[in-house]
Amino acid sequence: MILFLIYVILSSSGIILFKLGSSDLSIKIINNQLNMNFPGLSILGLLCYLGSFVLWMIIISKSDVSFIVPLGLGITNVLILVGSSVVLKEEISLYGIIGIVLILAGTLLINKG
Repeated sequence: MILFLIYVILSSSGIILFKLGSSDLSIKIINNQLNMNFPGLSILGLLCYLGSFVLWMIIISKSDVSFIVPLGLGITNVLILVGSSVVLKEEISLYGIIGIVLILAGTLLINKG
């Protein structure tokens, strides 16, 4: 359970950090050479996402895929939506709120099954 919680936090944090660093991200070809600028937040986001991938491989190797995948994706999506509102100041629409409620309800149903 602890690995799962760390996974969803790393995964959702990675996405938010990618977004925060994306304004300074640049990939260009100059004189036939690839020139890339990865801001610190993008690199931190990548590290979080890579860490979440490693944890995800461990988690799915020890869990029923039909249970853990919907649970992991649902909770991660909710955390990304909430994080984008809190950190990025993005507005959550009525449909977003309804979606959160449905995802959480589905997560509870999967957990009871």
